[in-house]
Amino acid sequence: MYNVQFTIRLILLLFTFYILHFTFYIFPAYAQADAIGQARIHPASPLYFLKSIRENLELKFAGTTNIKALRQIEFSTRRIREVKSLVSVSRADLILPTLERYSWHLQEIANLLSPLDSGFAGKAAGEIVLQMSTLQTVYDQISNPNARMSIRLAISRLSEWEGKFIDKISQMHPLVANELNISKLSACTFLSKEASSSALNEVERMVYSERAQKCQTVKQ
Repeated sequence: MYNVQFTIRLILLLFTFYILHFTFYIFPAYAQADAIGQARIHPASPLYFLKSIRENLELKFAGTTNIKALRQIEFSTRRIREVKSLVSVSRADLILPTLERYSWHLQEIANLLSPLDSGFAGKAAGEIVLQMSTLQTVYDQISNPNARMSIRLAISRLSEWEGKFIDKISQMHPLVANELNISKLSACTFLSKEASSSALNEVERMVYSERAQKCQTVKQ
């Protein structure tokens, strides 16, 4: 009887690890279209709760602040993959909450990431640049007004994040700062274009015009 129970538990444990593994595995068919790929398990998937469980465990067992920062960088990229997947499965209604979680990851990265470490600064910059490019690409692929609004807001927030991080690392890591600045300027162009869009009302155009001007401001 004991052996049977042990076998059942072992099978369940192996099955759980199998599911958790494929929660994060990006299949070639998903990744070949671009560098960031898509999430096989996304917020519209019935197994999405397993993804949240695994991320909580990854943070819990992260041994150092740097590892926690790396985890948050990885999680932020996962949220962008999920946004792409939600577009593919026509679940634009879930893009807003997904991007709210994304914004939370950005704040955590800012709190944890040490600008003194060139390796971590470079890793963060590379992922953030990719995320910015992907958000702008996805924006052109959807028509849902609420989803488009949430992506505009995410791009605006990300450009602000880039600006603050550039200020922190510009002296120590000028090449990384320059990479981020190019990405930030692309966001400025995006916001400026949206500020003149006839699809927005007058208040929205004014708001994005102000954000575009603020985005383009370079501190001396």
